[in-house]
Amino acid sequence: MNESHAVAAVALVVVATALVGAFGLRVSRTTSDFYVASRTVGPRLNAAAISGEYLSAASFLGIAGLVLVQGPDMLWYPVGYTAGYLVLLLFVAAPLRRSGAYTLPDFAEARLASPRVRKLASGFVVGIGWLYLIPQLQGAGLTLKVLTGAPGMLGSVIVAVVVVANVAAGGMRSITFVQAFQYWLKLTALLVPALFLVLAWQGDGAPTRVFDEPAALREHRTVRVQDTVEIRLGEPLTVTVHGRVDGHPYDGDRVTLPAGVHTVQGGARLGLPAGAPVPVAQGSGDTVLADGVLPDGAATAQGERPLHATYGLILATFLGTMGLPHVVVRFYTSPNGVAARRTTVVVL
Repeated sequence: MNESHAVAAVALVVVATALVGAFGLRVSRTTSDFYVASRTVGPRLNAAAISGEYLSAASFLGIAGLVLVQGPDMLWYPVGYTAGYLVLLLFVAAPLRRSGAYTLPDFAEARLASPRVRKLASGFVVGIGWLYLIPQLQGAGLTLKVLTGAPGMLGSVIVAVVVVANVAAGGMRSITFVQAFQYWLKLTALLVPALFLVLAWQGDGAPTRVFDEPAALREHRTVRVQDTVEIRLGEPLTVTVHGRVDGHPYDGDRVTLPAGVHTVQGGARLGLPAGAPVPVAQGSGDTVLADGVLPDGAATAQGERPLHATYGLILATFLGTMGLPHVVVRFYTSPNGVAARRTTVVVL
């Protein structure tokens, strides 16, 4: 993107956010407006605001980055977040709204009649808030730096100033409007490129031949074999080998493997040139990148994610959603418990 266009786009979003927040300020008149938007936010608007929180830098940028770096296992994060709203729907939304409390510590003290629990809940709210806020500011700084070349701190400062101004001036009502606006803006930012990609694909005759071709590497790749595997080559392939292939030891030698089946010893590393077809595991038909061979350095990361770690991640995100203060507090703005539950259904 042209740098001047990027600056204009960022400025436009900042101004639009400020104007939407100012509209909320115009209709905020009472203390109840400031804290809970007078508990008059309908399910659709509230759901849009919650979804705006959901499509934060953590999911809008972070999940995409995690999938790119760590692989598709990271898709369990958004799955866990989404499933967590079921917990909110069943156990949290209505009781939280019926309590009449303004904050989570208020709710905890009212339910358990303990000032100590209130203090503990306050500590958790502040801690979770910081853990959630810092990555958001970091994401804003990195985004502005990539788009415009500006110092990373500038993006964080701009976001902090805009958010603090909206919260201090208009309170919950302003933030509700801003979050709903941000949701539709970010949803558009996701859907418009996808639409143009589909149109470009159709304009090119909707080609499917590329999907039927053997997988090929777009750049030089060094892979490490976890376990001994037999690979099948449809044509000769020149690779750089560290380890044993077909029983012969190599130490950084360039070896031309003829077409056919070859045995690669576990622990061996293969340097595959750009454009080379990805070897296929004998018998399974899968590429070896999906059957025991991983990019160099990634095998360790894969080993650190056993099945119980995946289940732990799902459970943590599933239950953790109901502990996010900035999400849970939105149920205080619903007119009643039924509206709070309807809000969760609309979010889902």
